[in-house]
Amino acid sequence: MSNCTNIRDSMFETIDLTAIRLVFGMLYTLVWVAAIVGNTLVLYVVSFNQLFQVSLSVRSVFIGCLAVSDLLMSLTSLPWTAVTIFTREWIFPAPICKLIGVFQGGSIFVSSFTLTVIALDRCLLILKPNKEIIGYNRAMAIVVVIWVLGYSLALPVGIFSRAVSYDQLCGVFCEEIWPDTEMESGRSAGRRLYGLSVLLSQFGVPALISSMCYWLISRVMSSQLERRRGHTLLKESEEKLVNRKARANRMMIAMVLGFIFAWMPLNAINLYRDWGSFVNRPWFSTVSVFALCHVSAMTSAALNPVIYSWFNPQFRGAIQSLCRGEQKRGKSKLHTEIHTKLVEGRTDVKIKPELNLDDCHQPGDQIL
Repeated sequence: MSNCTNIRDSMFETIDLTAIRLVFGMLYTLVWVAAIVGNTLVLYVVSFNQLFQVSLSVRSVFIGCLAVSDLLMSLTSLPWTAVTIFTREWIFPAPICKLIGVFQGGSIFVSSFTLTVIALDRCLLILKPNKEIIGYNRAMAIVVVIWVLGYSLALPVGIFSRAVSYDQLCGVFCEEIWPDTEMESGRSAGRRLYGLSVLLSQFGVPALISSMCYWLISRVMSSQLERRRGHTLLKESEEKLVNRKARANRMMIAMVLGFIFAWMPLNAINLYRDWGSFVNRPWFSTVSVFALCHVSAMTSAALNPVIYSWFNPQFRGAIQSLCRGEQKRGKSKLHTEIHTKLVEGRTDVKIKPELNLDDCHQPGDQIL
């Protein structure tokens, strides 16, 4: 057996320092726990809360899809990548090297696509409040397309990933080896083209569409608010309108900025790694910087339950009830039969006397 050198001795990185590893270990653990707990709570509320089962079926499909994909991202991309960053080699069985790349990429694509569909759905709901454009069956079909498309786009990672070893270095490494990879520079034209397509489909296009949708929503809501203020309104009603618009704007800003700032660093680093050279690497291509960018991207899985659930009064109430140990399914005062279209700001409502009308959402509320 030929002599080999440990990669830590051969190519020292700041991630090898105990203090740095401790910091990143705490960051990864915090994000992982927050993502698991947050998305599990979202799935519980969507699946077992009576109000969401009855009145938010279409919205719940997308929210549930997002929670599932974020959970998969938390179980695949986060821990496996974190362990590999710390060990700086592949310590798992070789076949998993191919599988984990597909699951990582697929869950990331699904999350991005689902966020985009949620933005489009809410935009259509505000622009066409009296027309059902996306029904339950269509929502389920969209979810299937999202999952098939997301994992199809991630297939090249699995196809070209393999566990490799080098004569000079001890251990095994999980790397993408494309057919046209130049061994000296590590460059690959195919990998660069694929990297650009990932950048556009996973980050660029979703960010652009979401920003445009929420900009349109903001304009429509501002216009509606101005028209309503032109009429004689009770002070309480006007205050509710202002609060509703402010809450919607906060969620829109959080959604767009959260998505962009979480994923921009990792996409920038990946773009450089595809188009740059492995020789004479600058400081921003080190393992520690990549780890920081990866942690930033993974926070999106923990932020989504906050942005899409905590800003929603119904979700907030359901989660608070769950944390208090209440076993009631839905609000105790809502002994009612509510059609799905009620919460969607449409028609068709059967209300019993016990229903508090403040619990019924208006069209402007649905973007929350």
